[in-house]
Amino acid sequence: MRHLPLLFLLLAVVPAHAAPRSSTSYTITADSLSAGGGHATSASYSGDASLGGFGGISTAAAPAETLKSGYIAQLTEVTAVQLAATQTTLNETTTQQLTATATLDDATTTALLGNDLSWSVVSGPISSISSSGLATAANVYQNTAATVQGSFRGIAGTLGFTIVNTGTDDLGIYAADGIPDTWQAQYFGVNNPLGIATADASGTGQNNLFKYTAGLNPTDHAARFFTTSGGTGGRTITLSPRLSDRTYTVQYSTNFQNWLPLTGATIQDNGQTRTVTDPDAVSTRKFYRVQISYP
Repeated sequence: MRHLPLLFLLLAVVPAHAAPRSSTSYTITADSLSAGGGHATSASYSGDASLGGFGGISTAAAPAETLKSGYIAQLTEVTAVQLAATQTTLNETTTQQLTATATLDDATTTALLGNDLSWSVVSGPISSISSSGLATAANVYQNTAATVQGSFRGIAGTLGFTIVNTGTDDLGIYAADGIPDTWQAQYFGVNNPLGIATADASGTGQNNLFKYTAGLNPTDHAARFFTTSGGTGGRTITLSPRLSDRTYTVQYSTNFQNWLPLTGATIQDNGQTRTVTDPDAVSTRKFYRVQISYP
C-alpha cells in the first residue's frame, strides 16, 4: 500500500482597515471593518454599510430623506405623499412653488420633483398650477381659503392656502369702477353684469355707483335716499341712511337750472336719519337735491 503525504494549507485572517475620509461637511474616522460592515456619522450625515457593498442606509437632514440602497430584490410601495410650500399665505395674483416628499412602505422617504406629480385644485381661488408645481393665486375680494392636490403613483397629498385680498377695487369686471368689490360681491356675486357701476338692477333709474354712495340696497326697488314733506313750518327734507363717512349738502333751485346750497335751514340728526327743514319754502317754490361726497 502506498502512503500519500498530507498537505496542510494555513490561511492567515487579517482584519480589513479603512483609511480616513473627510470633506467640508463630514469626517469618517478610520477603523476596522468586521464582516458585518461599518457605521459612520457626522452633523448632517449618517451611513451604515455592508462589507462588499451589498447595501446601505443613508439619511440627510435637509431635505429630510432616508434611503436604503443595494439590497437584493428590494421592493417598495408609496404609502403617502406630503406637499409643502415656503409659505401658505399668498397675496392675490402671486405665485408659489410647491414641493413634495414620498414616504415608502419601508419607512424611507424621498424628495419628488414637481414634474413627478399630477397637480389639481381641490377648492378655492387658485387660478392654475403648472406641470412643475408652480401655483398661481387668483384675484379675490376677501381673504379666502384654497386647497391644492398633488398625486404620485396613485397616492394623493393636499395642502391648504389662504389667499389674501390686497386690493379693494380690482376684481374682474368690477375693477377700478369706484365701488368696493366687497359691496358688489355682497349684492351680486362675482363678475355679475348687474353689479357693474353703471347698471340699475332694481329699475329705479339710479345706477349702482349712486346707490353705493347713498348707502342704498341696489336690489330693492322701493329704496329711496331722501323724501320731502310740507307743513306750516316750511318744507322738510329727510335723508336716510346718513353714513358717518359721507358729507351731505342739500341744494335748491327755483327753475331746475341754477342750483345753490340751502342756507337758513335747521338740521337734526337721529342715528342714520337727517332732517333738514327749510322755513323759506312756505313763501317760495323750491326744488331740492342732495350732493353726497365721500373719501
